Amino acid sequence: MATITLRVLHGPDRGRVFSDVATPVTIGREEGNSIQLNDERISRYHLKLQDDHEKVVVTDLESTNGTRVNGEDIQVRVVRAGDIIQLGKSTLLVGSRTDIDERISAMAARHPPAADGHARQLQERLHKITSHPVDAAEDVGAIRSPLRATAGPPPLPDRLSPAQSAELIELIEYVHRSLRDASDGLLRVGPERVELDYTEWQALLDLQARLAELLRDSAQPKEA
Repeated sequence: MATITLRVLHGPDRGRVFSDVATPVTIGREEGNSIQLNDERISRYHLKLQDDHEKVVVTDLESTNGTRVNGEDIQVRVVRAGDIIQLGKSTLLVGSRTDIDERISAMAARHPPAADGHARQLQERLHKITSHPVDAAEDVGAIRSPLRATAGPPPLPDRLSPAQSAELIELIEYVHRSLRDASDGLLRVGPERVELDYTEWQALLDLQARLAELLRDSAQPKEA
């Protein structure tokens, strides 16, 4: 059974720490939740955190005002130490200081030429976001995890069947081919400027729309 630590950065419960809470965890304003927050803008049962193959997955429970992870609206998302969950007026930081330090160290190890400076920069960014409350009127979408920009792409899912692996490869190849075709149509008009043919631009927009539909369909609960 996995455990998770959540620290409230902003909102009515600012400063509260929920340490090593066993998953699954539900968060909402109702008493029956694992974590009850005094925030009138969150739903009675707002979101759920659960362990899945040694990863922690957050799922929005069809809340009224939605859930954001690192500033992006989500329905389901893997979260890691240093990520930021936003619901209602509340902002939660995932992980204890030790959890986040371990992730920073692991990330810095992937940047050997500047490992020390890289880790220090990440720690400074993390300290800044945890030490300076954001005004309630500010768009919470502007808040980003200090680890997000340098984390790189998410890892590929493991424990896939051969058929699932083949389907994933086909999807990645489709996206790669679409981006390659668009980049082949770029026209350089200066040393620091390129233009894209309108047809290729529309192809990119179509790819974005298709991926948006795929993300929505993938996040919908599957009927038994």
